[in-house]
Formats: sequence, C-alpha cells, structure tokens
Amino acid sequence: MRDINVDVLIIGAGPAGLSAAIYTARAGKKTVVLKGKTKSHLELAHKVENYPGIDSISGHELLKRFEDQATKFGAEIIVADVLEMSLEFEPKMATTRSEFIQAKVVIIAMGKGEHKKDIIGESDFLGAGVSYCATCDGDFYKGKKVVVYGNDFEAVHDAQMLIQLGCDVTLVSYCKDQTCPESLLKLAQEKGVHLINNTEIIEVMGSGTVEKIRIKNSDGEIELETSGLFIIQAIPSSALLSKMGVTLSTKDCIAVDREMKTNFPGVYAAGDITCGGWQIAIANGEGSVAALSALKYLRDHK
Repeated sequence: MRDINVDVLIIGAGPAGLSAAIYTARAGKKTVVLKGKTKSHLELAHKVENYPGIDSISGHELLKRFEDQATKFGAEIIVADVLEMSLEFEPKMATTRSEFIQAKVVIIAMGKGEHKKDIIGESDFLGAGVSYCATCDGDFYKGKKVVVYGNDFEAVHDAQMLIQLGCDVTLVSYCKDQTCPESLLKLAQEKGVHLINNTEIIEVMGSGTVEKIRIKNSDGEIELETSGLFIIQAIPSSALLSKMGVTLSTKDCIAVDREMKTNFPGVYAAGDITCGGWQIAIANGEGSVAALSALKYLRDHK
C-alpha cells in the first residue's frame, strides 16, 4: 500500500476532473487525479462538434488532450477506483486497492458512471458480506466460502489472494467466451479457483449478513451458499455516495452551491455528479469553479 499526501485529490478523470486538475496543478498545488475503471462518457463519444475552438474531434482524443495538459502542469493521474472515503475530518482520506491518500481538499468529479444493472440486495449488504476489495476485507473471511464476481485479471488476482487466506473461492464470470481472454480463464483454473463462466449474479440474500447468492445463465437459475461476495468491477456511484456522507439533491446527485461546495468544508463536486447539465462545456466550467474554490480554501487554511 502506497502512502500519498497531496494538496488536492480529484476523484474522476472526465472533463470536470481534468479541468480542475489543470487549474490546481498550474497553481503549484500537488494534485492527484483518480481515474476509475468506468470510462468517462466523453471518451465514448464518436465525434464532438460543439466544443468551442475545435471543429470536430473524437471524444477519446479530446479527453487525451485534457489529460496531457493536466499532467504537463504536474498533476498525477492514477488509474484506480476509490473504495473508502473519509471527508468529515482533516486531512481528507481515500483508499484504493493500492494507495492510501491524504488530501487537504477533495473535488468529486466521478460522473454518473455506467448504467450498471443492479444486483438485488447489493447495497443492503455493503459491509455485511458484500465488498468491492478483497485486499481490504479479505482477512474477515479467512477459511470461509466466498464468491468473486468479475471478468478481468484483477478479479483472478483477488481470488488468488483469498485462496491464500484459506478461503474456498468461486469466481463467477459474467463475460461471454469471446470477450474473456482464454488466458484469464486458464489462470483462474490453475490457481485453484472454482470457475462459473458466462453467468451473472442477480440477487444477494441473507439474514443480517450474506448467506447465499442467486445466479443466472443459459441453464437457468440456481443459488450458491457463500459468506462473502467480492464484486470486482466499477463501483456504482450510489454506493460511493452513501459511504461519503455528502448531501444529495436527488438520488445520486451531489448538492452544491454556486462555488461547487458540498456540505463538508474543503470538499467540492463538479460535472455530471451534480446533475447540472450533462454537457462537456458545463463540466469544464464546474470543474474550473471547483478548482478556484479549492485554491481559495487552501489559501485560507494555511
């Protein structure tokens, strides 16, 4: 686990987050941007033709330009999802799978994420059998039967770590054969992981804590007993927001004022997560305002 101390932590690497990073890094503040698994909506845009000063450009290329400009001024972009946040006290703290970050100010700009199909009961059992990080929570399940849900090498590596803790591990893969590398499936089997492929988890069940899950594939639906479910994929914004404790204006939208302030001092939000308009220019503007507000906060709290 790497310890990082920064002036500004920005959660999200879309237009809002990167606009904020350009301002804070250019002002000489040590800035880290966390770029999660979920792609920015801008990156998925085939063509952008309404961005001022640019006739036509792909969303991917425009986002790359934002990244290059932010890093040119000294911002560090780390590819990692936030797993835990503490925003109420000083310093602010965030945990990823491999970093523990302390920051003087935080700008939340993680967008609205994918329209992920919810697992029934997932949010009800957060911290009571449902986890997004085997590295963080694996010790609680030593010697127990657990399920890892994912379709990349990170999921396999987490499954392997749980096996080393003495867990009986089943990996449920929800990708199709053509999208899962054969080497990934082979690695899982080599590491002693029970593999259930081409299957999705549709419900988490239990009394107080997780006791079983319901899975579905082409053969129908069955239930598996388990003490823990580790979901290794992009974390839905609703789950993160519930942990952060920030005030919401509506479901999954952070409430901010004109300076992009949240209910916590030194914590700001910008972009789609504020539900302010879902346009690149609006995200850029909100990110810039959040950065200017953050810089003022740093000046006032030396």
